[in-house]
Amino acid sequence: MKKEKIMKNHHLFSKIGLGLLSPSVCMAGGLDQATTQMESIKTWAYTFLGVVVFVYLIYHVTMALADKEQWVDVAMALGKVALAGGVLVGGAWAWSIFL
Repeated sequence: MKKEKIMKNHHLFSKIGLGLLSPSVCMAGGLDQATTQMESIKTWAYTFLGVVVFVYLIYHVTMALADKEQWVDVAMALGKVALAGGVLVGGAWAWSIFL
């Protein structure tokens, strides 16, 4: 009885050891599917952010045309949008280094 339990544990530990020694074999199945899913999420997020930025800039331009704020505020809003876009580009560049 005790010998059977030891053999069962031996098989369990050998399977765990093989799994740890060969992670690329164990985890290779869903990488393409996950990459495709992340690309679709990124495309959706960039589209959503593009619409939000467009509405933000149109709001500031409309407020400047109605003399509710100055054109300097529109330039500041444009600068903020450009900085946010730069962060996105920088993040994509950093992400591409590791892929």
